[in-house]
Amino acid sequence: MSLNATPFHARAVEANRLNAWENRGGFTLAADYGSVEEEAIAAHFGAVMADVSWHWRVELSGDQAPAFVARLFTRDAAALGFGAALEVLWLNDAGAVRGQGTVIRTAANRFLLASAAADAEWIANAARLYGVAVTDRTGSGGVLALIGPAAGKILKAAGLDDNLPPLCFRRTVWRGLDISLSRLGLGFEIGCNTDDALIVWDRLAAAGRSYALLPAGQAALDILETESGILRPLRDYTPACEGFVAAPMPQSLGLSALVDRAHLFNGRAGFLAAGPDTRLVGVLVDGAVPRPETPLLYGSEAAGRTLGGRFSPVLRQAIAFAAVPETLPESPLTVGGCAARLIGLPFLPVPVATETAAPAVDVLIKAAGYLEPGNGD
Repeated sequence: MSLNATPFHARAVEANRLNAWENRGGFTLAADYGSVEEEAIAAHFGAVMADVSWHWRVELSGDQAPAFVARLFTRDAAALGFGAALEVLWLNDAGAVRGQGTVIRTAANRFLLASAAADAEWIANAARLYGVAVTDRTGSGGVLALIGPAAGKILKAAGLDDNLPPLCFRRTVWRGLDISLSRLGLGFEIGCNTDDALIVWDRLAAAGRSYALLPAGQAALDILETESGILRPLRDYTPACEGFVAAPMPQSLGLSALVDRAHLFNGRAGFLAAGPDTRLVGVLVDGAVPRPETPLLYGSEAAGRTLGGRFSPVLRQAIAFAAVPETLPESPLTVGGCAARLIGLPFLPVPVATETAAPAVDVLIKAAGYLEPGNGD
């Protein structure tokens, strides 16, 4: 299988001195630029920029596009205003999770879906029933994520407006370049044409020099998303993309908050008939990062299971997602034979852009509130 290069590849090659690469969605990306820990920590105290051009992006357009997205997604994307975004799931006919992503309304009859996992054929087949055109925009331009408390200052230094609310998207002209600016995921995202990508990288790098801006690889991004409580398909769970499988259900992943039960969407009957909701929480593990599907044991009693996990350089320990019942036993918790504690998500405050100084390590750690057994909050 051949891999594609993103529009920022030339700059990534220059910065990736240890030649550490990995495959994401058919694109070759820097795994890290020398130190995963340094990159992950920098996002909490300064800023990093990361290439997210590999994310699957598909445009849905046509007169029936609003009706299609209303039926496709578990929340009513047709009610979005122009430039607004919504985090959504889409389910198979049995109600199991096929995909998870962010849908953006870019025009009256045009929507853009962004996800870390592609589901091209299934969505294209569904769109034909509505006469909706499906255009894959993945790789048609570059997208850089700018993450950290200094991100807003860097945008201002580069001549861009940082006054953008979360889950918002706008197109603008930046010193002669047509770009998009959005607040999705962990911070700002700057999208550009392929031919302009290296200019965008260089401008941000120059503006961020006074703020110790670092490039961050995909390994650091995975850590930051996990610390921030962002669950991703393929990385943290396996979506239901094979046949008519009935798992995973949103309830079993703790993702019921992304489902509007009153909304009419594909797979709704199966979702409503499924089992009870679980909570998506974090697990602090006094040992190695647990494998996905590791049982959470209260004494000898299993209550919940882990999803994806990472080592957090800020917390200096292994962390993982877990789906647990609303009520938990009153016993010490172990995961994979190691002592563990549950924690409310996010593990750490999302490293958002702010004018205030970056928080100290003890403030970050104190912000993590532990969940007591039996507490359903």
